[in-house]
Amino acid sequence: MSFCFMSQTPNFDKAINEILSTLKPHQRTCPQCGQIFDIFKEDIDFYKIFKVPPPTLCPDCRLQRRLGYRINFLPVFYKKTCSAPGHNEKVISFYSETNPIKIYDYDYWYSDSWDPLSYGQDYDWEKPFFQQWQDFILTVPNLSIYKDPKGINSDYIVSGLSPKSCYFSAAPIRSENIYYSSLSYDSQDCMDVLQVKSSRDCYDSAYLFYCFNCFFCYECQNCLDCFFLFDCRNCQHCFGSSNLRNKKYYFFNQPLSKEAYEKTIANLNLGKRAVFLEYQKRFGGVLQAAIHENLYTRKAVHSTGNDLWGCKNCFLSFYVQEGCENLRYCTGMENARESMDFFGSGEASYIYESSGVSFSNRVKFSLQCRYCLDVEYSVECKNCEFCFGCFGLKNQKFCVFNKQCSEQDYWPLLDKIKNQMLQSGEYGEAFPLSISWVPYNDSSAIVEFPLSENEVKKRAWHWQDDVPSELDLSKFTVIQTKDLPDDITDVSDDILNKVIICEQTQKPFRLTRFELDFYRKHNLSLPTVHPLRRIKNRFVFRHPYRLWQYPCSNCGKIIYSGWDPAKGYKVYCETCYLKEVV
Repeated sequence: MSFCFMSQTPNFDKAINEILSTLKPHQRTCPQCGQIFDIFKEDIDFYKIFKVPPPTLCPDCRLQRRLGYRINFLPVFYKKTCSAPGHNEKVISFYSETNPIKIYDYDYWYSDSWDPLSYGQDYDWEKPFFQQWQDFILTVPNLSIYKDPKGINSDYIVSGLSPKSCYFSAAPIRSENIYYSSLSYDSQDCMDVLQVKSSRDCYDSAYLFYCFNCFFCYECQNCLDCFFLFDCRNCQHCFGSSNLRNKKYYFFNQPLSKEAYEKTIANLNLGKRAVFLEYQKRFGGVLQAAIHENLYTRKAVHSTGNDLWGCKNCFLSFYVQEGCENLRYCTGMENARESMDFFGSGEASYIYESSGVSFSNRVKFSLQCRYCLDVEYSVECKNCEFCFGCFGLKNQKFCVFNKQCSEQDYWPLLDKIKNQMLQSGEYGEAFPLSISWVPYNDSSAIVEFPLSENEVKKRAWHWQDDVPSELDLSKFTVIQTKDLPDDITDVSDDILNKVIICEQTQKPFRLTRFELDFYRKHNLSLPTVHPLRRIKNRFVFRHPYRLWQYPCSNCGKIIYSGWDPAKGYKVYCETCYLKEVV
C-alpha cells in the first residue's frame, strides 16, 4: 500500500506526522466500555496512509458508533411533515414528527428546486467542530427516506440497490418481490428472509444461498424444495434435517424412498397453524443437536473474521464478499479495497471510519456518500470532491459547511480547521452518537449492540419513544390472532380488509395481496406477529459482527467462533467439522 492522501495542508501534515512518526504497537483502554484493545503495526500503516491519529475507542465501540448513524437492518417508517417550501403534507420518513431535524420529501430533495449551498455557513473558530455540526444538521433539510433512485415500485424500503417491487424490507440488493426482509441479494419472490443471496420462492429463512422453494431453512446452499433445514448443501426434498450433503428425500435426518417421502409430506399440512407450530418446536431440537461450523469462510486468503467469501488480506472483518482486499475492521463489503473501519459499501477504496459510502475514493469520517473523492466529515453528498463538513451537496467542489470556496482559499482553510481539530482531539474521531439524528433504537446499532431505553438515555444518545399507529381502526374489522382461521384454506379475500392485532406487540397490521397469494401458493398459515417484530425475531439467527474464543465441542482445541457460546450449540473446529459433515 504505497498510496498516500494528497496533501495541501502543511501545518496539519507536520502535526500529524509528529504523532505518527513515533507511534508504536501498543494497547489502549477504551474510554467507553473499558475494554483493552490493540493498536497493531498493520493498523499504524493504515493511519499513516490516511493521515489520521490512532482511535480512542475499541473496534467494537467504533462499529457501534458507525451503526448508530445507519438505518439499514430494520425497515422503520414514520409520518413526518415535509418542510419544503409550499409543502405541509406528511410523508413517509425514517424520522418521526418529534425528531428535531427537518425533511424534504424524496422527489423534492432530489430536485433542482432547492440549493444545499444556500445553507452554507462560515466556520466558527470559537466552537468545537462537532458542536457546529450538531447545529448545522438541524438547519439543512434531510432526505425523508433513503432508497435507490434506480428502484422500481419500491417505496417502503430502506436503502438497497436497484430493487423492484420490494416492500417493507431493508437493503434489497438487485432483488425483486422481497417482502418483510433484511439484506437480500440478487433474489426474487421471497418473504420473511434474512441475508439471502441468489434465491427464489423462500420463506422465513436466513443465510440461504442459491436456494429455491425453501421454507424455514437456515445456513443452506443449493437446496430445492426443502423445509426446516440447517446447514444443508445440495439437497432436494428434505425435511427437518441438519448437516446433510447431496441428499434427497430425508425426513428428520432419516432417508426415505421417494414414494414414502412424498406420502409423508402430503400428509403434513403446514398451512394449518397447529401443525406448523408442532414441527417448528420439533425443529428446535434439531437445531440444538446440529453441528455448527465455527466460522463461515470460503476462499478467504490471509483473512480473519466470519462470513468471508473470495477476499484477501481482511482482518477482523465480517460479511465481506468477492472483490475485497486489504480491509481492516470492515463489515458488509462488496468490491472494496484498502479501507479501514468501514461499514456497508460497494465499489469503494481508501475509505476510513465511514458508513454507506459507495463508488468513491479517499473518503474519511463520512456517511452515505456516492461518487465522491477526497471528502471528509460529510453526509449524503453525491459526485463531490474536496469537501469538508458538508451535507446534501451534489456536484460540488471545495466546500466547507456547504459554503463554496475558491480552490485557493479552500486549502488554507482546511489546513487550519484540521489542525485545530487535531489539537482538540476531535480530528480522527467519527461523528459521536451523542449528536446522531438517528434514534438508537431504530438504527442498525440496536441489532448488533442491544441496549435498553434507560441505558441509551443514560449515555445521552437519541431514543425514539413509541409512536402510536395512525391507522384508523374504526374503518376496519379488527381481529385478534386467536380468531384467525387456523388453516390457510379457510382464509377468504376479506382478510385483506381486516386489521390483525399482533400477539406479541399488540400493534395492528394488515395483509397485502402479494403475501396472501404467497401463503396460498405455498400452503403456509397466516402470520400472527407484526412484520417488524417478525424481522426482529429473525435476528436470533443473525451472525454477529464479532468472534468468541472457546474449545471445539469435539476435540477441545481452542478455536475462534462466530457462534455465541451462551446459546449452547455444538460448535466444531474446521478439522472436526470436515471429518464429521463434509
